[in-house]
Amino acid sequence: MGNKVQLDYQPKSETIQEILNSLAEGVIVADKDGKFIYFNEAAREILGIGYKDVSQQEWQSIYGCYFPDQTSPYPSDQLPLARAIRNDYVINEELFIQNQERPEGVFINVNATPLKDFNGHINGGTIIFQDITERKLDELELKKSEERIKALFKGFPIPTYVWQKADNNFILIDYNNAADTITKGAVRKYIGIDLQEMYGKTPYFKDVQSDFLLCYNEKRTVTREMTYKLQSTGETKELKVSYVFVPSNLILVHTEDVSDHKHAVAEMKKLFNAVEQTADSVVITNIDGIIEYVNPAFETTTGYSRDEIIGQIPGVLKSGKHDHKFYKNLWDTILSGQPFRDILINRKKNGTLYWCEQTITPMKETNGQITHFVSVMKDITELKKRQEQEFRLQIAREIQQQLLKVQITVPGFDIAGATYSATETSGDFFDFISMKDGNIGIVIGDVSGHGIGSALIMAQTRAYLRAFAKMESDPGIILTLLNQELVADLDEKHFVTLILAKLDPHHKSLEYSSAGHVPAYVLNKTGKVILELKSTGIPLGFMRDYKFEKSQCIQLTPENLIFFLTDGVSEAHSIHDNEFGFRRALHNIKKYRNLNSRSIVEKLYTAVQSFSRNASQEDDITSIVCKIDPVQ
Repeated sequence: MGNKVQLDYQPKSETIQEILNSLAEGVIVADKDGKFIYFNEAAREILGIGYKDVSQQEWQSIYGCYFPDQTSPYPSDQLPLARAIRNDYVINEELFIQNQERPEGVFINVNATPLKDFNGHINGGTIIFQDITERKLDELELKKSEERIKALFKGFPIPTYVWQKADNNFILIDYNNAADTITKGAVRKYIGIDLQEMYGKTPYFKDVQSDFLLCYNEKRTVTREMTYKLQSTGETKELKVSYVFVPSNLILVHTEDVSDHKHAVAEMKKLFNAVEQTADSVVITNIDGIIEYVNPAFETTTGYSRDEIIGQIPGVLKSGKHDHKFYKNLWDTILSGQPFRDILINRKKNGTLYWCEQTITPMKETNGQITHFVSVMKDITELKKRQEQEFRLQIAREIQQQLLKVQITVPGFDIAGATYSATETSGDFFDFISMKDGNIGIVIGDVSGHGIGSALIMAQTRAYLRAFAKMESDPGIILTLLNQELVADLDEKHFVTLILAKLDPHHKSLEYSSAGHVPAYVLNKTGKVILELKSTGIPLGFMRDYKFEKSQCIQLTPENLIFFLTDGVSEAHSIHDNEFGFRRALHNIKKYRNLNSRSIVEKLYTAVQSFSRNASQEDDITSIVCKIDPVQ
C-alpha cells in the first residue's frame, strides 16, 4: 500500500502534495474517525512503517508508540493525533517509537492541530513531527557525563569546598568527601554561611577575602600557603589553599595539608622538572590504577590532555590487541611488587594505534606497601613501521593497485564495484570476467582474515577463477574446480566465500553459484527485494571433493538492480555495538537506486562510515551494483 491515499480531506492540489511529501518532517492527517487520509514519505521514513488502514485503537501497537522512558506504552487515545481530533492542540510532545522496522527506536518531537471547516466543526487532525534521536542521545550522554564529574568531585582526595558568589559576598554551598573527613563531619553545619560569618573574627579574614575577590574578578587560580586554624575542629595546620574560578559564579577552594611535605618540595621539584622534560611518556597512578599525573610527552604522544586523562584509568589506551590473560599477568606482576616490562600496542585519542616499550614500576613506602605505579612508555611506532613498511608496501602494490580497479562496460547495463580495505591490503575482492560462452562473470569474494596473507590468497583465487572461466561456463563447475585447487593450497585457518554470477546480457538472465557467501539481492524498480541469492554451497577450501551446483536461470527485467556485498558491510558496528545489517544496506540501495551504480556503491560506503561514527574500520567493505537499463 502506498504512502498517499486519496480521500475526502487529502489536499486537492498536486503541488501541495509534492511540497508535503518533500518535507523533512513527517506529516500525518486523519479524519474525525481516526482514519489516515495523508501520510507523507518523511513520516514513513521516520516511523519505519508507512500508511496502514488501522483503527485509532491500534495506533500504539502497530507503530510502537511509547513515552520517552522507552518502556511505558503511550495509550492510543492519548496520542497527539487522537487529542487533535478531540480539538486539543499539542505543542512539542516527545514520543519514543520502537517497532519491527525501528528495533533500535527513534525519539520524535510532535506538534498536533485540529482540522476544522469554515463553521468551526472538527473534521480531523494533523501532526507534524521530526526525528530528535541524536539530540536525545546527546542529552543522555551529557547527563552521564555530569554524573561522572560529580562522582569525581566527591571522590577527589584533596579537601575541596564550593563557594558561590552572592551579591558582594560568597556562600558555602558544597564540599567533597575529603573535606567531610578532615573536618570530622563538622563542615556540614557551615553550609549556607558566608565569608564574614566563617572568617570575620580570624586574623586572616582580609587575606582570605582578598584571595576570593582576586580569583573571582580575574577569573584565575590563586594559591596561598598559610598557617590555618580549622573553624570546624579547632586544629592548626599548614595548608596550601588554592582558589579556582568555575564559570559562572563559583569558586572551588582546595585545602591541602603540606605540613609534612615542605622539606621534600625542593627535591621533588628537581625530579618533577626531569620528568616533565623527558621525551618518554610518564604516567603515575594510585594503587587502584587511577591516573594522578601525566607529563607533556604523554599529552603529545596520545593526544589526551592532562585535564582529560587525570582521574581516568590507563585502560583508555587499550587497543584491543592484547587479551585478558596479558593484562592479568601485568597486574599480577606489579601487585607482587615487581616491575613489568613488555612491548604493547596502545590506542591514541584519535583512534590511531601505536607501539611502545613500557615499564611499570611499583612505588613503595618504607614498610613495603605499594602506594602508586609509575609507567614509562617509549613510542617505538616509527621503528616498527620502518621494519615492516618496505615489505608491506611492496606486496600491497603488487596485489591491490591492479586487482581492485577492474571496470566493465556492457551495453544495456550499468555495473560498478568497489573495495574499501580495513588495512593497506585486503582479503575482499570483486571481478568482472569475460567467460567462455561470451557471457559476463560477476564475482565477489571474501578471504578469511586480513593483511598480506589474505591478499595473497585473494590474488591466487582471482587467477584460478579467470583461468577456469576460459574453459567452463557453468558457475557450479567453475567453483568446483576452484575449490579443488584451493583445498590443496590453503591451511586449516583460511577459507574463501565467493559468489560467481554468470550474466547473459543478450537474454538478460542470470545464473549463479555461491560458496558460503552472504546473500546477494535482486530489486525491482521501486527498490523492493524480489529475490535473495542465497548460498548454494560451503566456503571454498574445506572439502576437496565437494560439488558445487548452479542456480536455476533467473530472468531479469528492465530497471532490475542486483546488489552484491561482503560481510564487512552488514557486520560494521556502531559505537553502541549495533550492526549495520542487511536491512540498512538494502535501505540505502533503495534510497539511492536512481543514481548510477558507481555513485550507489560510494553512497553505501559513506552510510556505513556514518553509522560507525568514523570509528576505525574493522573489516574490508566490498559491494557491487548491477543495474539493468530501462527499455528505451
